[in-house]
Amino acid sequence: MYKKLLTKKIFRDNPYLKNSVQRLIYSTLLFNGIENVANELIMKEGILNNERLNQITREKELIQAVQNPEEIFQLLRKKTDAINRVDLIRKALEFEEVLTPMVLEKLKRNNHDIFIENSVQFLAKSQKNYSLLLKEQYVEIRSPYVQSLICLILGFKGEEDTIPWLLDRFFEMKKLYPCETYDQGPLLALHELNCRFYKR
Repeated sequence: MYKKLLTKKIFRDNPYLKNSVQRLIYSTLLFNGIENVANELIMKEGILNNERLNQITREKELIQAVQNPEEIFQLLRKKTDAINRVDLIRKALEFEEVLTPMVLEKLKRNNHDIFIENSVQFLAKSQKNYSLLLKEQYVEIRSPYVQSLICLILGFKGEEDTIPWLLDRFFEMKKLYPCETYDQGPLLALHELNCRFYKR
């Protein structure tokens, strides 16, 4: 229905950047499980010192033991070893219905990179599709960085009718923030929607 909007010219005139935070996050979402594979390789190669290994083990045990959504929410805000992030997101998804409103509300006013990136992984991997809610709450989000990543999630979760909305967000961000990479979120989302709906 919206295929005519995603012309070759749009993508040719606006190539995505190969190096941006949005591109890195897009890759981890696109290749689901890549973090697990990377973590297994790191652990298998024995390149981590004993102090870090002990820290990873303690964190992993803490994450696995938590049964309170509020405690998981606090862990999403704290620095966790990258090796344990997959476990943290998996644990958070066990409490998806309780945590999602808390995460969305916090994202409206949050500038803390760790929480933002954990939240993106959580929302992108959720069982329920929150794309309509994300679009509704988009204008309430203060940070253009968070807005950019919300757009990125919509590339994976949004329906076909999200395309014109994302096109508007792309051109809006490109105009408002010409020296930043915020426009990469909606641009990569449009690439993903193009693949999902028109390149099957």
